[in-house]
Amino acid sequence: MVIEAFDALPDAVYLFGSDRRLVRANAAAGQLQDLVTGDVCCEMFWHVEGADGCVVDRALQTHEKVEVEILTGPEGSNSISLMVEPLQSEETDGAQGVLVIARDISDLRRAEAEAIAHKSFIASIADRTPDEIYALDAAGQITWMNERAEAYRLLMSSAGRFLDVVSDDSRPLTEEKLRCTLAGDDTDFEVSIIRADDSIRFAEAHTSPLWKDGEIDGVLVFLRDITQRKREHELMAQSDKLRAVGELAAGVAHNLNNPLTVIQGRAQLLLRNATDETTAKSLSIITNAVEDGTKTLRRILEFARRNYASEFAPVELGFLLTSSIDIARPKWQSKSAKGKIEVKVEGTGPVYVMGEQAELREVVLNLIFNAVDAMPEGGIMEIGARTEIESGCFWVADNGCGMPAETASRIFEPFFTTKGKLGSGLGLSASHGIIIRHKGEIVVVSEPGEGTRFEVRLPICDKNDRFVKKDEAQKEELDVVESV
Repeated sequence: MVIEAFDALPDAVYLFGSDRRLVRANAAAGQLQDLVTGDVCCEMFWHVEGADGCVVDRALQTHEKVEVEILTGPEGSNSISLMVEPLQSEETDGAQGVLVIARDISDLRRAEAEAIAHKSFIASIADRTPDEIYALDAAGQITWMNERAEAYRLLMSSAGRFLDVVSDDSRPLTEEKLRCTLAGDDTDFEVSIIRADDSIRFAEAHTSPLWKDGEIDGVLVFLRDITQRKREHELMAQSDKLRAVGELAAGVAHNLNNPLTVIQGRAQLLLRNATDETTAKSLSIITNAVEDGTKTLRRILEFARRNYASEFAPVELGFLLTSSIDIARPKWQSKSAKGKIEVKVEGTGPVYVMGEQAELREVVLNLIFNAVDAMPEGGIMEIGARTEIESGCFWVADNGCGMPAETASRIFEPFFTTKGKLGSGLGLSASHGIIIRHKGEIVVVSEPGEGTRFEVRLPICDKNDRFVKKDEAQKEELDVVESV
């Protein structure tokens, strides 16, 4: 019965004596190779070329069990597991023989290779998907995430729980959705995520139960970033607002232009007939103020109609800045009761650009007022101009509260403001539009707590045109300053 059982074993079994020669082998062993009783173990298929011995020699020498895996067959396509067990005798110290069991594990290795390939394929899909994928346990701890989620995690606050990276306003909804998912339901909702710099990004979230052994063991969370999409929707909404504001402004400007024309005409008539210097000066201030208001209305109409036909003239940036400082000084002095604002003006010489003086003055005033608002406790404001290779540049800088990168990237958007109800969100947007119409650029550099610096670059004026209408332009500026 023992011999019959030995022959019936599905694995190939070999019995060697202490002389390393084959004593007996079962039928499965005969299928692996042709065998003859008395064959030496080192002549078997497991012998390695160039080796002094084989696995049987090793077992006999060490008196310990040996387990190895070898490749056989054409091009090493078959995997064989060899288990070599020395047969000890109580009557003698040495091994009396060796039992070798050879098991074909080729199917197992092929299945393992397929499983690894399938796992790699699934992992590749998970890592290349545009979504972030998080695996959570029942307590909400993050147990796994794909590569995209890992990349975003560097931008997120360090946390082990998924809820710790969810903003406060989204946390109650997220907790409710996770509870529903642990109960077996898929959910879809929108969530806002906190980054490491405390900025917020928005995402569409989908959750699914994570099953293990027939029970829900956790939650899979899929996040798709929609921050840019929301930004685009906001810009579209702002565009609609601007269109409505433009239509309203066009109507208001048209209606105001008529009485201003009457006022200017009457003032000019009175100015011609003025007999004393005081009256003439007052009437001159009135006509200059009305003319400035008329230009403002014209810009409103041009903005509403989206066209621009103004004729540019040479503008000297140094004079533009100093005159703007004189206009703005009373306003910031009234705002700086808590602290003194020191103004430093820098410049290396005259800098001429092509532009429309009233519009550029509006830009400078907007930048100055923003700098004042950023320094409620006082500080230093630097204003200056310089000549570059193909442009003239002026800047306004402050050492106030500064802005994070996300805020700085949006300050030129219409209706975006950091001043709450005190701001309209149109000053910098309008300034940006003016500079673009002048074929220039306006850039901002800011760090929280380090202050903000705006730089404006405009096409430089041709040397032959620099002094054209210079006297008239500066006279107009001085009249405006005096009237203010």
